[in-house]
Amino acid sequence: MSYFCAMTTKEKIIESAKLLFMKHGFEGVRMQMVADEAGVNKGLLHYYYKTKAAIFKEVFNRVSSGLFANLEKIFSDNILTIDQKISMATDAYFNIISQNRYVPVFIISEMNRQPKILKELGFDEKVRSIIQLAGKSFSMDKSPDLALHFFLTLISLSAFPFMVTPLLNEVTGDNKKTEHLIMERKEIVKKTLKNMLT
Repeated sequence: MSYFCAMTTKEKIIESAKLLFMKHGFEGVRMQMVADEAGVNKGLLHYYYKTKAAIFKEVFNRVSSGLFANLEKIFSDNILTIDQKISMATDAYFNIISQNRYVPVFIISEMNRQPKILKELGFDEKVRSIIQLAGKSFSMDKSPDLALHFFLTLISLSAFPFMVTPLLNEVTGDNKKTEHLIMERKEIVKKTLKNMLT
């Protein structure tokens, strides 16, 4: 039995909607498209989700939560050193984006399209929590804004190569070279973050 067949109807709807929203954005998706992709009729789709906005909210919440759940766990660990936290956080972030390459573009475009969704889903609080946890790992003599710069550096330097993969493929002329370059990038991100704290 395939993974998709083993899912509940609600999960099929969410996974189908996720694929469609990632590909077409909120405006480019209709409820009938979601129903067709999930293999359900429109009546059943409406039983679970009355509106496209309701489906989108759940998809956005799951996608964004997945990106930051590991970071929160890593930075709240009091046993790990800051170097270990940087290595683990960078690895975790690269791994989740490499498995969901359209996620950064999706999140950026949709939060710019409807910024209110950030507050509605508590996205801003999740990010604020990670920044505070990261800041507690730094020396007391560091700038109070360093944790925010640290977070921005981790997110932007990690996500950007995935966002411009088509460009990198053109520059390198080879998908394998691009993948190798992205994996090398992970080590550069770690070094950059460690240098910020020295």
